[in-house]
Amino acid sequence: MKTRIIWIIYTIALLSFLYIPIFMMVIQSFNDSKYLTEWQGFTLKWYSKLFESNEVWTSFMNSFSIALASALTSTFLGITLAYTYIRSKSKAYDFLDIAMYTPIIIPEIAEAVSLALFFYLSNISFGWYTVFIGHTAFNIAFAYFTLKAQLSLISKNVEDAALILGAKPLRVLFSVLLPIAMPAIFASMIITFTLSFDDFIKSVFTTEPGFPLLPILIWTRAARARATPDLNALATIMITISLCLASLYTYYMYRRS
Repeated sequence: MKTRIIWIIYTIALLSFLYIPIFMMVIQSFNDSKYLTEWQGFTLKWYSKLFESNEVWTSFMNSFSIALASALTSTFLGITLAYTYIRSKSKAYDFLDIAMYTPIIIPEIAEAVSLALFFYLSNISFGWYTVFIGHTAFNIAFAYFTLKAQLSLISKNVEDAALILGAKPLRVLFSVLLPIAMPAIFASMIITFTLSFDDFIKSVFTTEPGFPLLPILIWTRAARARATPDLNALATIMITISLCLASLYTYYMYRRS
């Protein structure tokens, strides 16, 4: 009985530690007062102020377009590499599996510095494409391992049976392989999109001052004026987007099961 009580207290304390700061930030984004210590009523003026800012909209669209492009590219390359590794019988492809761990293991700041140095030495102008390449180089590993886990469960006999029955290779790909792998594809898209959308370190090292991104904008405002109400509203919107994507994935998996 005592053990159960301790576990309940531990769980409540852990969840409180994780979610109370987020809950307070969301509440403050609707506070009419700009001071954290007083509540002057419900308001949406901070969101209105936020949407009137061209800087915020430009930063949001830049981050959104890069995250979407990076998620699509990472998932495509991830499923290609994972399928090649699983179906190949050559030991040489074991190197591919080991190499995919590198972007996950090494410190992100070291990878970001190496990317910035590479772009600088290659005389490549910093902007949308450099941020996209930086995010995608990091996301491919997450897409690869997410898709590899699903593809390894698909027996080769399923593809062979479709080919024996007369299906062309492209028909097997689009009618057999991709539908079975769709949960992992969906998960890969959500994971890589979220990682790219709020990535700060690589964004700082691969962008230029004239190309604003949402995580950098939040950091700049927080460093300049700490947690202002419009900053709380901006962070709340980012959390809402992430929660919507997670809920969409959970609903999809529930319907599929």
